[in-house]
Amino acid sequence: MPPSKQQRWYPTQGQLGKRDDKGTLTPDTESLERSFRQLLSQHYDLRDQVDALTAKMNAPAASAPQSPPPGCGPADTQLLGLRVAPVDTQTLADGTKLTFVKAAGHFEFK
Repeated sequence: MPPSKQQRWYPTQGQLGKRDDKGTLTPDTESLERSFRQLLSQHYDLRDQVDALTAKMNAPAASAPQSPPPGCGPADTQLLGLRVAPVDTQTLADGTKLTFVKAAGHFEFK
């Protein structure tokens, strides 16, 4: 049975009052209070669950990466499996060449 069905409760006539000798139901304040307390307790428990889930959904992700994942940034750029050193494209001059630097093991713009 789904959890929402398990938490449902409907008061019976006997829980809301007392029957006299003739079988007439008379509202009883103690019974009404007990029934309303149970009903409101369930309501507030469900409200707390909804509030907790809403807060969890709206909370900023604490573990969200602040940088691109590996393989997506300029430091991970490759040509033929060899790394290319990151460079600011705004500072490149006309005629700049991409050369391989064997000592560093990557391509650089020079």
